[in-house]
Amino acid sequence: MAKVRVPVTAGVLLALAAVAGCSSEGSPKAVGPTEAISVAPTVKVTVTDFPTRYPILPAPTPTLTAPVVDPSIVLGGSLRAYLPTEETVPSGWTLNGKYGPSTPSDSGKQVLSATTGLGPTAPCSVMNNLTVLDGYAAYARQDIRSTDSEHAAVVTVASFRAGDAAKQLGLIRDFAARCPSFTEKGTGQGHSDIEMRLVAKPVAGLGDEALDFKMLPEGGYLGTETILVRIGDRVLDLLVNSGKSGEFPDAVSLARELAKPVK
Repeated sequence: MAKVRVPVTAGVLLALAAVAGCSSEGSPKAVGPTEAISVAPTVKVTVTDFPTRYPILPAPTPTLTAPVVDPSIVLGGSLRAYLPTEETVPSGWTLNGKYGPSTPSDSGKQVLSATTGLGPTAPCSVMNNLTVLDGYAAYARQDIRSTDSEHAAVVTVASFRAGDAAKQLGLIRDFAARCPSFTEKGTGQGHSDIEMRLVAKPVAGLGDEALDFKMLPEGGYLGTETILVRIGDRVLDLLVNSGKSGEFPDAVSLARELAKPVK
């Protein structure tokens, strides 16, 4: 059977930027690694620039405005400090270099702006593109796998503007409650449709809040499980796949270990 496409956080987890947490409603907590945010200045043009069509118009003079810097967002390079390494990866797991480099990736000095449109009027099929990295966020990401090579996982830590992480998890939670199932068009064998069930539930005692949801396809395809852990304005996004037998690893326990260094 062909595998279901695994929804990976966009660069940007979004999403979920991203990505990658600070008090749930107030000012951000102090973070370990920090880095100044560098945002290119915005250019505002006061006159439409079309001198080739209307040569009598003077060329516009750009007006430079100071960039808006949000100190609550930690940039991608600094977020790598929250990711597992060969020395800190939880027992039973290792860094995954089987299908690519085992080094982490990140959003660099950029703050991403993206959305998947998970609003109250969005069709349920949008869940296939789920990313935690909606809004403005930075992220860092590391691939890991179980030592028995049964499961692969993607660990993303995203950093949001103050208050945005809580809003994003609320949006995902509400969307999952509204859409317990959906049809994924043309992704099965022979471009057939796949019926997808979504099982979502909160996880107690993990971060400021945590959500565990599974995407379970009908017809023998591999499913995915995602654990989202919000720690202030940072979000740990753990995405794991079911094994050949269709069983999932203990993703909640894995997320508890991975969330410990996130501040």
